[in-house]
Amino acid sequence: MRRACVALAVLVASTEVSAIIPEFDCLAREYAYEYAQQIQGWRGAIAMKEVFDGLELTTLCNQTFKADAFPYAKKVAAFPIATELVHYVCPRVGSDDLTTPGRGNEATPFATVAVALESMRRLRSGKNKAANPATLVLREGKHHLKQTLNFTSEDSFLTVQNYPGEEAGISGTIPLQTMWKRESAMSANVYSTYVGDMMDTGVSLLALRVNTTQRGFKATFPNRNAELTLFPDGWVPTSTKVTWTPPKAPKTQPVYVEVENPHLTDKTLFTNYALGVNGTCEIFTPPVSYWCAQNPQGGGASQFRVPSGVAVPDSVGLKKYSNPKKAVIQAWRPSHWASWMFEVAEYDSATNNFTFGRGGFQGARGSNNGAEWFIEDVFEELDSAQEYYYNDSTQMLYFVYNATLNTPPPASLQFDAVVLETLVSMVGTQDDPVMNVNFQGLRIADAGPTYLTAGHGVPSGGDWALQRAGAIFMEGTQGCSLRENLVTKLDGNAVMISGYNRGLVIEKNEFSYIGDSVLASWGYTMPLNTTGNMSDSVLAQYKNGIDGSDGNQPHGTQVINNFVHELGHFEKQSSFWFQAITAQTNLTGNIAFNMPRAGINFNDGFGGDSTVAWNLLWNTCRESSDHANFNSWDRQPFLSTILNGTKTLQPQYNYIHHNFMIGNDGAVNTVDNDDGSSYYQIHSNFLVYGGHKNDYGGFFKNSYNNVNAMAKEAGDGLCAENSYYGVPGFLDSYHDNKCVQDKDGLPVYNFAHCDVKNFTGSTGLVIVHNNTLYNPSGNSATMVCGGATIPLSQFQAAGYDMGTTVHPSPAYADIIGWGKELLSP
Repeated sequence: MRRACVALAVLVASTEVSAIIPEFDCLAREYAYEYAQQIQGWRGAIAMKEVFDGLELTTLCNQTFKADAFPYAKKVAAFPIATELVHYVCPRVGSDDLTTPGRGNEATPFATVAVALESMRRLRSGKNKAANPATLVLREGKHHLKQTLNFTSEDSFLTVQNYPGEEAGISGTIPLQTMWKRESAMSANVYSTYVGDMMDTGVSLLALRVNTTQRGFKATFPNRNAELTLFPDGWVPTSTKVTWTPPKAPKTQPVYVEVENPHLTDKTLFTNYALGVNGTCEIFTPPVSYWCAQNPQGGGASQFRVPSGVAVPDSVGLKKYSNPKKAVIQAWRPSHWASWMFEVAEYDSATNNFTFGRGGFQGARGSNNGAEWFIEDVFEELDSAQEYYYNDSTQMLYFVYNATLNTPPPASLQFDAVVLETLVSMVGTQDDPVMNVNFQGLRIADAGPTYLTAGHGVPSGGDWALQRAGAIFMEGTQGCSLRENLVTKLDGNAVMISGYNRGLVIEKNEFSYIGDSVLASWGYTMPLNTTGNMSDSVLAQYKNGIDGSDGNQPHGTQVINNFVHELGHFEKQSSFWFQAITAQTNLTGNIAFNMPRAGINFNDGFGGDSTVAWNLLWNTCRESSDHANFNSWDRQPFLSTILNGTKTLQPQYNYIHHNFMIGNDGAVNTVDNDDGSSYYQIHSNFLVYGGHKNDYGGFFKNSYNNVNAMAKEAGDGLCAENSYYGVPGFLDSYHDNKCVQDKDGLPVYNFAHCDVKNFTGSTGLVIVHNNTLYNPSGNSATMVCGGATIPLSQFQAAGYDMGTTVHPSPAYADIIGWGKELLSP
């Protein structure tokens, strides 16, 4: 992990962040470990060992993990079976023969979940589901799914759970029968086997599992283990000087949409709802994006485009490929804001020129060029242990076994083909929702990757594009839940919460080794439906527009006490929690670490009234930059009724409080309220390596009673900054905080639109007062006003920042003590 942090110094060099102080850093990490026990110590030694190792307490701080310090924690949930209607499912001894009397009871269980679900559906057909709740009880073992489990409103008031105390789970795999044969022409220990007999018609091998739970990895150059390899390892560096082919012209003409009324009057940017349809955004699903609007605004703003190919010099060391049209090239967007995936449509072996086919839609922000890259799923690159290649035409599977040459995989080594992208689908409507379907106590695992197979869309004005897909897909639900499950080894998004959802509870689960985002929430909007407005009819077909007042979005999702680690293995623009066109989320008591990008991401300000509280986050942005533990944007206004029950563009406040965040690795802050972000109450947080950010016209972000320890806000020592000008009366505030700088001579504030000769007329200030500032010597602080560094006392003499004082740095233990005071239970 430290190696990744050092490598990212190149990406964040412009911030001039000074070296971490080891003594303080260790104290902060030790307290993070203590805080993890405070909020989730009941998980026991196994989980706390994950936390301990994630904090690198042995490597960095010479600490020793003490397993006996934790009480015994049950490994398997033991939910009671709470309904009279019950079907049991046992993959080892069950049968789907419906002629057996009493089929589905404990003595004569079903063999498959799908048949048990269908049987229960028939049993309750025509009955009131609330008055006849039911349970599917899964007995011990792996329940292989050949098809997605589809739940409709006819399945409401149904629980799917493990037998109390038994380890049971669902898996999107089918077991393979293998007869390995050595590929003697290859230098590596490659073996092949025919698997066509096991593959049903229309089913393909999407991914491979080895020894039941381990991932196989597609043959890749450079070699990489997607779970363990961190940037820069496993990527061809930019120093190789590849040539990116310019973007190709779109097949469709763009349609530009901008809503004149209603519009915002309290911002200087992002006042109007604007987007573009088709043009270069024709590759998205649906083909609409803020970044194809006529004049997109914000940091680094430009219209979307992606390169159409790449030419690779021989010095890189690629082999000559016979037929790489199944291959995929993955590339970082410059600045590491997202990673792209492109199918290879054409290949010229003489010039090593690759022409891209489908792809490039995995991030909303475009560029003419890529950055670091790798190529995967190429037969000739089979040369590293655990790599595989599947030939769809011949149905031959090739695998590099980790042993001495000519040693085959043993017959006891089980191989499974991942054959599903979605394991569970709950789909209803606002008028006829799926109600109270609950999954609890299960292992939910093994879904295929979706970074190319599922089309990606741009949900709102943030930087994200993502697929409206997940291993668990939920749309049109009420009162459903996921409780105390182990959700792991899913190669796409774990959970997609799409459109209308109310009161979803996601509680006490462990999510680990997820290929993309863990939890993603994405609603729908509609146009204003003004008479004769052509753009309204264009947007209506895509469920897009300024108006979200119909409620076709997720509201009131409860994400509580989840344990989240190891994610973003395949798609780097990924998070523990992502939301767009979503309101009233409650994220409380979660632990999240080890991911490539921000931990929590709000793509817009729709509706508001979301809470982020009592969470612990660190080791975010491990492979990227210009982000933080929490990130937000707000570049598009939306109508909603969240504020007061009537349609308005004004959202309710969002609340961020009592969190412990460490802005380490590539993070440039802890709470990154980026372009246009407004209406946030940020208080009582312990923020290590963080400060207050106001960027590009946001306002009403009020930071108070926080501890900014070894502060940085995209620059060393900054406690608060404002990079743009605002509307008079609509300003941020930063007050009653403790802010500790790690060295002397650093400005505490940076206000870009500030006039040292006329503070009163300045349009880019932050309301500051009653802060307690610390630097090593306790000397008077400085600030930056319109690019000029001035004494803070000059600002105060003009009547600003009253009550703020400067003191010598406290002992490191005292800083930690302030955090403990804030976060005491």
